[in-house]
Amino acid sequence: MATPSSTAPATQAASTYPTRTPSPCNRHRSKFVVFTTTSSHYFAKILSDRLSCPLGNVIRKQFGDGEQYYRVDIQDRSALVGLDAIYVASTATDADLMELFRVGCELAALGTRRRIFVIPFCGYSTMERAVLPGEVVTAKTNARMLSAIPNSGLGNIFMLCDLHVSGLLQYFEGQCQRMEIYAESFLVEAIAANVDFSKGDVMFGSADLGRPLWVESFAKHFGTNLAFIRKTRRFEVTSVVGTPIGEVAGKRVIIYDDMTRSAHTLINAAEAYLAHGATDVMAVLSHFALNDESVVELLEKSCISKVISTNTHPMSQLPSVKRSKKFIIVDITPTFAETIRACGFFDNC
Repeated sequence: MATPSSTAPATQAASTYPTRTPSPCNRHRSKFVVFTTTSSHYFAKILSDRLSCPLGNVIRKQFGDGEQYYRVDIQDRSALVGLDAIYVASTATDADLMELFRVGCELAALGTRRRIFVIPFCGYSTMERAVLPGEVVTAKTNARMLSAIPNSGLGNIFMLCDLHVSGLLQYFEGQCQRMEIYAESFLVEAIAANVDFSKGDVMFGSADLGRPLWVESFAKHFGTNLAFIRKTRRFEVTSVVGTPIGEVAGKRVIIYDDMTRSAHTLINAAEAYLAHGATDVMAVLSHFALNDESVVELLEKSCISKVISTNTHPMSQLPSVKRSKKFIIVDITPTFAETIRACGFFDNC
């Protein structure tokens, strides 16, 4: 039999799992343990600290032919029986998506009482509908796959943040619970801390026509006007069409978009606003979902003065991002922690 080679270090010993000592309050209060993919470990560590939960470990190895090996690091099969498991995984890659599914199935098989899947960034959301014959609606097939994780005990809960399309929640099937978590309040706080609105020359704008309600929400909160950009797209190639909708001359424009990958749409929109008289352009993003590190350099050299985003995507943790004064990364683990508590999972006796 082939021997798998290790691909990831242990994150924490299984001995730190909560013990199930009989207590009068066990009927009312769950015991939790947090697990995570390697790429989302940073997010899971902050969340587990906020919830005062231990961070469990998944052993990962790889066979010679590429097959992945996983093992939830426990000493015996009863270690997780009756406990509630939180699994943190941004599905930015196929590997993370498949690990979420595979380890999620094992957590159910190990007798966990409930499984809460925290998905800060939901990847594969661009293909949420088919336009051409034969196109695979990947967002739907992935949601169906995750819905197949055994719904044993008190079931599965999927928590996703600032979805590319809110309708993605409707692609989940069966009795699992699914909810969208919003980062808006954290972005609003970061904007207020980094933008001077006293001169009345700030307005919010879009990178395209896909997020008008979000842009309007930010503008309403800060009492500013709006501007919009129209664009065309051919697969991943985008271009601005016509002039901005809204008077941007003499204004500092804050562009909101739910995510950026290549940054081309973002930079094209910024250049269009500046070409029509805007004095400054900054960007606010829900997800810093860069294709690779070269996009950091592209944004650094761009006309965008500052970028505010959340820490939902692993690319937000790049050293080059942390070193740069252009990028402001906002921690949104509190909103997941608050939602988990609000659901009653951490009720006191």
